[in-house]
Amino acid sequence: MKKLLLFLFIISFHSYAQDTIPASKSVIALDKMNVVYRGVENHLSIAVNGAKSSLIYGNGVSKNKEGKYVIRPGSGNETKVFVEIENFDGSKVVEEHIYKIVNIPMHQTTINGDYSTFRSSLEFKIEELIDAEIGVKFIDCFFINCEVTQFNLKVGSYPTIIISGNKLTPEALKLIKKARKKDVVLINQIKGEYNGFDGLIKTPRPIVFKIIK
Repeated sequence: MKKLLLFLFIISFHSYAQDTIPASKSVIALDKMNVVYRGVENHLSIAVNGAKSSLIYGNGVSKNKEGKYVIRPGSGNETKVFVEIENFDGSKVVEEHIYKIVNIPMHQTTINGDYSTFRSSLEFKIEELIDAEIGVKFIDCFFINCEVTQFNLKVGSYPTIIISGNKLTPEALKLIKKARKKDVVLINQIKGEYNGFDGLIKTPRPIVFKIIK
């Protein structure tokens, strides 16, 4: 699956000072996203110019094994992240950043990176499906990966077969070749190993396509 790196920098909405001496403002980057996702370690980066030191804290904020800041939000619709900045003269400023909490977005079964929707359907020639790879795409969410380990294949009125791995096997192609003009091919019941998420996740939406003869 293609990986995109999207850095959206969020400037603080509110700030308050513990001292009257001003300090440089910080810039927090939520790596690959502009919101925080529930059930996920959202990676945080911080950059402060002209300051002696800085640290991040708040509900769900910690450091991972690599020593990088992450935030794992809990319940509610928003969370607060605080940045404490120490100037070289000893004065301190604390900034408050507010982020929206959202659930993991829709995820869709794909075949060679393509997926069907309610408004569009896919069509393939048999030769395009040789060793075709089944995957899972998270819409607008680039940091969760899924390695498909098993899926079901249904062609028209023929019995469903269960396929291990993430590719269409010769057995699957043999069944697909039996599809008639009006038959649809359905791939569903995806099982896989998810990297970047350790919460409860729903089964991905199925993919439906037709064969061009």
